[in-house]
Amino acid sequence: MQGEKKNLRLFVMKETFTVLISATAKQTICSSLINSNMELSVDTAMVPWPDPYRPLHLEPLTWIDQLLVYKEPHPDECFDEVCCGIKPDNRYKVKDDVGNVLFSILEDSDYCSRHFYQGRSFIMNVINESNKEVIRLVHPFVCGSFSHELEVQSPPGFTIGHVRQNWHVCLPKFTVENKRGEPVVEIAGPFLPLTCCMDQNFKLVSLNGTATDEPFGKIFKPFSCSVLNTGADFVLRFPSDLDVKMKATLLGACILIDFMHYDKPKQPILCLLKYLSPLSVYALFTLK
Repeated sequence: MQGEKKNLRLFVMKETFTVLISATAKQTICSSLINSNMELSVDTAMVPWPDPYRPLHLEPLTWIDQLLVYKEPHPDECFDEVCCGIKPDNRYKVKDDVGNVLFSILEDSDYCSRHFYQGRSFIMNVINESNKEVIRLVHPFVCGSFSHELEVQSPPGFTIGHVRQNWHVCLPKFTVENKRGEPVVEIAGPFLPLTCCMDQNFKLVSLNGTATDEPFGKIFKPFSCSVLNTGADFVLRFPSDLDVKMKATLLGACILIDFMHYDKPKQPILCLLKYLSPLSVYALFTLK
């Protein structure tokens, strides 16, 4: 009986609450709900949402204004290069200015293509600290000496930029393009034969009309006795607020510069033997 009374009271209270709601009360409730939603929208707008145009896999490049590129030697593969003149696959380490390793770059090319050094095709896999490929650099085979280009993908399969060589009589010049193929940056290098005992600077010049003549950054190869030498093979400097996709493309430009101008194979011993007399060759191989 008591349970029935409780149910009855609950029913009466519900019905009474429903009856007491008038049209004016409904308008008041709706108005308060709208105001509360507006306040919530204002507060929510203050929360910093992630930038949809900044890939999460390129997050290590955010707010960085300098990259150090170290080329790793191959002591176990020197036999092919010294004796046969065939280049081993290239490997790099990319660090920030405090020494943290950001990426490892591994070349993916076959043994035969490395034999044809000048115009060989290759793919560079850029691996992050989680052992995941975040950037891919694709260099197709070229027949001439002035038609090199590099496609930068991030993530692999999605193009974010290109680096194209510009023909010049004696100076290395490149154009950096965005994913739409629009020229964004021009790279102007020095006359390399006259810079053997100094830093070799490749200036980065913007093509957006704001700073046509003044470089906003550079890619340079430090001289061994230079004050700026940090032990790195290359140093990249650019504004910290530069788009991370453009920073990744400039890293690809650095690898292309190294491939074209500094990654020369050592003179193979077999080629040097032809300049020796037969008696000298015999003495070389029989001397104990």
